[in-house]
Amino acid sequence: MQSSESFTNPSADSFKLLPPYLAAAGAEPLHFEQLRQQEQIISDTSLLPAPFRVRLFTLLTYQRHVPYCLHYLLARLLSQGQRAAAIAALLQEPANDEERTIQLELLAAQTEPLRSWPEPASALEQALLWAAVALLLPGEQTEQARLELRRLLPSSTYASLQAFLAFVQACHLWIIAYPERAHVADEQARQYLLRLLQGCESEEQEHLRSLLERLGSCTDEAVFRHELELYRRRLRAVLEAIGDSVLLYDHRGRLVYVNAVARRLLPLLLPDHARRAALASAGVNDQGGAVETGETAEALLLADTPTAAPLQRILQQGYAIAGEQAVDISIKLAGGEEAIFSFSGAPVRSSRGQIIGAIIIGREVTARRRLEQRAHTALSALLAMAEALVQVDDEPLPLQESQSEGQTRLIMLRLGELTRQVLGCRRVAMLGLERETERVQHVAVTGVTPQQERRWQEIVLGAPLSAFLSAALLERLRAGESLLIDLEAPEFGHLRRQVRSYSVRALLVIPMCLRERLIGIFTVDYGPEEHSYSPDELALAAAVARMATLVLEREHLLEERAEARASVLALREANRRMDEFISFASHELRAPLTVLKANAQLIKRLLQKASALGRDLGRGGSSGGSAAQSTLQAQPVLQRLATIPELLDRSIAQVDLLDRLVGDLLDFSRIQSETLQLVRRRLDLVAIVRDVVQSQQQVHPGRDIRLSVESAGEVPVEVDAARISQVLTNYLLNAIRYAPPDRPIEVRLRVEGQRARVLVRDEGPGVPPELQQRIWERFYRAPGIPVQEGSPVGLGLGLHICRTIIQLHGGEVGLESQPGQGATFWFALPLAQVSEKPDG
Repeated sequence: MQSSESFTNPSADSFKLLPPYLAAAGAEPLHFEQLRQQEQIISDTSLLPAPFRVRLFTLLTYQRHVPYCLHYLLARLLSQGQRAAAIAALLQEPANDEERTIQLELLAAQTEPLRSWPEPASALEQALLWAAVALLLPGEQTEQARLELRRLLPSSTYASLQAFLAFVQACHLWIIAYPERAHVADEQARQYLLRLLQGCESEEQEHLRSLLERLGSCTDEAVFRHELELYRRRLRAVLEAIGDSVLLYDHRGRLVYVNAVARRLLPLLLPDHARRAALASAGVNDQGGAVETGETAEALLLADTPTAAPLQRILQQGYAIAGEQAVDISIKLAGGEEAIFSFSGAPVRSSRGQIIGAIIIGREVTARRRLEQRAHTALSALLAMAEALVQVDDEPLPLQESQSEGQTRLIMLRLGELTRQVLGCRRVAMLGLERETERVQHVAVTGVTPQQERRWQEIVLGAPLSAFLSAALLERLRAGESLLIDLEAPEFGHLRRQVRSYSVRALLVIPMCLRERLIGIFTVDYGPEEHSYSPDELALAAAVARMATLVLEREHLLEERAEARASVLALREANRRMDEFISFASHELRAPLTVLKANAQLIKRLLQKASALGRDLGRGGSSGGSAAQSTLQAQPVLQRLATIPELLDRSIAQVDLLDRLVGDLLDFSRIQSETLQLVRRRLDLVAIVRDVVQSQQQVHPGRDIRLSVESAGEVPVEVDAARISQVLTNYLLNAIRYAPPDRPIEVRLRVEGQRARVLVRDEGPGVPPELQQRIWERFYRAPGIPVQEGSPVGLGLGLHICRTIIQLHGGEVGLESQPGQGATFWFALPLAQVSEKPDG
């Protein structure tokens, strides 16, 4: 479907009148040019035939009662050679719904989409005309008309129809907005129409004059419009002078009057869909990209206007909208900024009480709503921060320091963002200070990029506040005085250099004081813009600074509470372990004492029997008894006496065990009091390790203890030999205690760079990963790990003492183990310096 006919191109015919809609749009030169361009786009790209567009424009103007276009269109039709009967038929609305239904049935009877445009003035084109009219005159048949048009017309042609209807709406809008200009153009068209009538035949003249009279007849519609016009004239002088937007609608919701303020607002209330729809008919969007025709154009055309909701309520329900019921609508202004308008309204009634229209009043409330929003945001911010401050940490364990600092920073960042929303500033920074040194401890900056925040933290974190502010300014801050620092001033050149990447013109610095002590500062800036702070803004910023002060104090109190809780828990755990240790130590110390006591009692009884036997032998000899009989009686006693050396050896072993246990207690006491002393000399670690291994091989001849030295020469270390021997002995006793007696225990010594490492590996049950750090703690004994029968006992202090001794030598200890795969305990010592000489 192509059409080369022109709609308003002056070269197409001799009709030179300025259309009333263009005359009205001439009040706004920019919009006039846009409307003219839209008309040209319609003329150049539309796929609808030009006569059809003229008839559709004329019929819509008549049906929508836009008076200042009808004379122009009638004159145009007459100048194009239309006969009076055809013009009358064009403006003759079907009498009832049944006739409209006939038109739609004719369209529905078309089984296939139209391949070409119907013949002019044919029944099918007439049906298309009335279906197109129905799209802008909503009623029961509107949806059916839309469906039939979309079915029959190609998508590009349907898009052209939508674009043209949007253009008609725009034209009617300008006529309503500037009726005076449109009336002048309409009067010129009327005079031209009368001149055209003079050139017609008398019958044609009579027919057309009766048509004009009929168009102004006293129908109910005309009465409504006449009374509405009288209402508009009475109020016009008043409405043009007020500062609010006033829009007057008829009973069908069509705009019939706007005052001067509303005329400037009207293009924003009813956006210019015609240009976009026209472009859509050509298959392009505003940015030159392709769009889907049909659906997009229809969506643009049928979009609700901002005033649709209150207008519908007034006209359909007869309710007045005022006060709290007023509707707030956000509208984007020409400059791109958002403005908020509050719309209220009331129905306009005729002398018979019928609703003949509605009046809508729009008032810009942007400043008021923003002030209300700012107050609401400020209140919400304060309530949110108050809620955050009173939250109690319900964790059973104290927060780690990093967790506490992270929580404080999140709260401060939240407060900063809320402050930016309330004040509309560029950035907010909060710096928390250490209580004694006034060094920056916490940093929270909002309104910056992550890179800028990291840079800011590098500059200020850990630095004293005196590095940024002079002593005089610091004293003023400590006294609770806020500072407005102009960074353009010469005395603040150092600050200007530090914040040059942030484009800051001035800083508002508010002290955060608690009990007359400066614990932080709160800064606000508006970037490069010059800003004059109102008293309300200063008061609000000060209130937020006080809230931030409470955040820091809350963090400080949480730290103190966490420390107190940790101390209580540590003391409770220490007491528990001490109780366990006392119970265990009592048992372990009592065991050797019991053995010693039993051996002593047994030796005592043996000696008593031996003494008695000696006396008996003396008496027997003097009485003349036989020597053989006496020897026979003494034999069992002598055998018992032979076990005394073994009993004494066992007693000595138990004394050694007691000595070791008491030694562990003494070493632990010295560690706790920090009086454990070392006698360090340069020695060969190989010799120390070999001596300890040989000693344990002799003490435990039944155990396979192997030594492997992975160093060709000596391994020089500067150590206390007795203490290092104590550590290795403890490692070996630990392996003997837990490893099976038939499995070997390996001791290895190797050099790793500047360190010597000694490892003791056993094939015992191993240590679970979750216990490998705790076994170095004092009093701790790993649960669930069986001890070999007859192995040496301990008090749970050995590994703790070992770790302390090695750390005092500048070394480190460790454990490598997997459950069921044995364990490897090791310690590492730094090698002695080459320049050092061994002791002679």
